[in-house]
Amino acid sequence: MTQEDDHRDTPATPPGEPGGWAAPGRGPSTPPPPPEERRPFTPSEHGRPGHDPTPRHPHPEQAAYGQYPGQGGPYPGQYPDPAQGGQYPGQYPDPAQGGQWWQPGHGPAPGHGPGHGAPPYGGHPGHGGQYPYGAPPPPKPGVVALRPMTLGDIFNGAFSLIRNNPKTTVGLSLIVMAVASILTTLASTWFLDDYTAWLDELMVDPTAVNPDAPILPTSPVTLVLMYAGELIVYLGGSVVLGLLATTIGMAVLGHRLTPRQAWEAGRDRMGAVIGLALIKLGIQFLMWIAVTVGMVGAIVLGVVVGMESGGGTGFLVGLLLFLLVIAAVIVPGTWIWVRLYYAMPLVVLERLGPGRALARSWRLSQGQWWRTLGYWLLTGLLVFVVGMILNMPFSMVSGVFTFIDPTAAWTIVASSALIYVGTVLVYAITQPFAAGVNTLLYVDLRMRREGLDLRLHEAARAGHAVGPEIYLPEPRA
Repeated sequence: MTQEDDHRDTPATPPGEPGGWAAPGRGPSTPPPPPEERRPFTPSEHGRPGHDPTPRHPHPEQAAYGQYPGQGGPYPGQYPDPAQGGQYPGQYPDPAQGGQWWQPGHGPAPGHGPGHGAPPYGGHPGHGGQYPYGAPPPPKPGVVALRPMTLGDIFNGAFSLIRNNPKTTVGLSLIVMAVASILTTLASTWFLDDYTAWLDELMVDPTAVNPDAPILPTSPVTLVLMYAGELIVYLGGSVVLGLLATTIGMAVLGHRLTPRQAWEAGRDRMGAVIGLALIKLGIQFLMWIAVTVGMVGAIVLGVVVGMESGGGTGFLVGLLLFLLVIAAVIVPGTWIWVRLYYAMPLVVLERLGPGRALARSWRLSQGQWWRTLGYWLLTGLLVFVVGMILNMPFSMVSGVFTFIDPTAAWTIVASSALIYVGTVLVYAITQPFAAGVNTLLYVDLRMRREGLDLRLHEAARAGHAVGPEIYLPEPRA
């Protein structure tokens, strides 16, 4: 029982006794009128309940629910009771009767019998369908209010997610990225060892270097392992985004998933998550090829024009072509990338395949490109700054070890270990925030486009146990 319910169910204490109430203008010695002499509320000519001209409470929000300020006693139906879903206890306005009030004990409420719904949420006769002191705020069972969100709502929600449930958000990211970063750290250590040995040999005797040896100061196996490690890190970050999408979706409704629950809810979607990550990596690779080919073509054409003209014309032509290539590849590539920004939460929460998730993200983001781009760039800037700040002390200490003795094996191992710890820590902090912004933007967009907030309102009001299936789209008729 809430505090408001307890107040309504407890009879008013007579004046003069400890804790007794007293209406404005009445002293403690003035006895209240007998209950049978109290005039019941009757509708006035304006369709509102008759009221006493006694001034109301100067701060109505401080009055108890169900109490009429200035009348010296609890009267039902004066202020909406959140415990009853925002309805008025005891009295109901009847839209069918022009907003007239019906009181219990006077027969069935007109317009509220079988086949009629409850009074509209937030309705109040005589005030344009609104509460006399403003509409009630939307419910907030979790990290954000259940309404279309602003920039502050989304970023505060992402930070609140990490602060309220670090065991799942930071813990999952830490575990996944610690495993995913092992290979790339080892390969980087081997590469650094080979490069240091090659540099020492070159400094001692530059002529001793074999001109027929490969240009790169390391073996091809090390390079393959480095690229394979980077791929695993990229896939690990995608797995973190997929696992946290379920956690964030449930945090909107106030449910705190444990790491085990988050894994059980998202493990059957890991194949689709990895497939989506590979498709997006392929799109990035095609964009990189297009930029590289365009840059090489611009340089070659600039050199040819420069040789024929004998002046700086070739440089200007090459620079102009380079800018044109950048505009022709980067601009449409960025446009496509932003339209596919919502694919990851769609794969997990709506249980779509990679291709269908990309297509739905394309439709869902229509008309929201600039807004999504702004959020994406701002999130990337914050992630970059936070990552740089967190990684700075590890890089500085690693540099100190390298400066002490760059040829010693222990300095190389210690430097690589510090870089590994710093990298994992950066991922553990920044990945949950990026996932939070991504998923909350998806939820916000569905609220704006599909009325998802109404379904979440109902789930929060009912208090029933719900799972990620609440985000499944309703079947089309």
